[in-house]
Amino acid sequence: MIDIHCHILPGVDDGAKDWDEALEMCALARLDGIHTIVATPHFKPGVYSPGKALIFEKVANLNQRLASRSALPPLTVLPGADNSFQPDILKQIEEGNALSLNPPNPTNAINLVNAPNATLRYVLLELPGYFLFHQVKDLILKLREKNIVPILSHPERIAMIQRNYKLLHEFIQAGALSQVTAMSITGEFGKDIKKFTKTLLTKNLVHIIASDAHSKHRRTPILSRAVTEAATLVGKDQAEMMVKKTPQAIIERRKIEIEGS
Repeated sequence: MIDIHCHILPGVDDGAKDWDEALEMCALARLDGIHTIVATPHFKPGVYSPGKALIFEKVANLNQRLASRSALPPLTVLPGADNSFQPDILKQIEEGNALSLNPPNPTNAINLVNAPNATLRYVLLELPGYFLFHQVKDLILKLREKNIVPILSHPERIAMIQRNYKLLHEFIQAGALSQVTAMSITGEFGKDIKKFTKTLLTKNLVHIIASDAHSKHRRTPILSRAVTEAATLVGKDQAEMMVKKTPQAIIERRKIEIEGS
């Protein structure tokens, strides 16, 4: 499996507190069947603003530490960011401050996915609890014009979407993808969010399941339990696609065909 949303880099946001915890999180992920993690620290100017160079440096460092632990099955960490929606987010993306998932970086060995014919960039985008619908939809359309695909992170935990799931449907129609958190499916965020997430799954408004892990204890990089539960609603093939084929296409920057879009 591939986890495209994980706060596993230490010292950049509210995720892993140090290298030891980052390595323990990697061990948990690998035991769960995850072979690739995209490290996605928060990018929220004024709160967290890790630079591109720092993210690449820490990802390379983590991969080196993993390689030295021969007892662990192989696991690859790729660079990315969890970008907060903001008025100048398009400019931030174009300038390379708000990173895409597995951005091209041919001079750095950690950019391990070779996709010479890729034309798309996928950007993880976190909406605030309350937002202006037309502003978000306009941004999605502008991003798609530039071959940038926004992936809306944990829409099931966004207040306005909880009030009206049809907003998410319109964002998907405009060209966005939807990524829900594994713990939302399994109930760790509460029964209401679990029920709403299952609604999104049954209405085909979910494309990716990711961990959004922040630690080795309370919010861990575990996907398998959520995939098992999702399979009871959408079938095994579709549930597994959300952690295998679809995220694989994302990190290879290939086009994803969305049913009904």
